[in-house]
Amino acid sequence: MAERAQTLLIDRLRSIAARKQRFSYDVRGNSYVTSDLVVAYGMPGMKDDQPDLETVLQHALDNDAIVSGYRDPVDGRIRYTSCRLFTDLHNAMVFARAQGVSSVYNWNRWTEVPVEAAPTRAEGLVPVVD
Repeated sequence: MAERAQTLLIDRLRSIAARKQRFSYDVRGNSYVTSDLVVAYGMPGMKDDQPDLETVLQHALDNDAIVSGYRDPVDGRIRYTSCRLFTDLHNAMVFARAQGVSSVYNWNRWTEVPVEAAPTRAEGLVPVVD
C-alpha cells in the first residue's frame, strides 16, 4: 500500500475511533463490519500487549483486513486489534482459543461472548466399563 493511502486510512480509523465506543472496519473494502462474529488476532511481542495503529493496520492488510477499535472504559484509550470475521460461533471460539483471546464480539447482538476454556482430553473422554 502506498504511504499516502496508508496515512489516509490511519486518519480514517482514528476519526471513526473518536466517534464510536466500538467499531470494526474492513480496510480493503473501506466499509464497516456490522454483522457476524469478530475475533482478534493474538499479537504477541508488542509493548504492553497493545500494538499501535500502524502495526495493527499492517497486520490486518497482511491477513484478513479487519481492524477493530474499542474504547477502554477504565482509561478511555482506544485499543486497536487486527481481526478475523466468522459466521459461526464454533469456529470463532476455536480460533479465539488458538489466539489466546478472552472474547468474541457478536455484531448481530452487540455483545461480547466469553471464550470458554477448551475441555482437557481427560474431561472429554467417556470411561469404558468392561
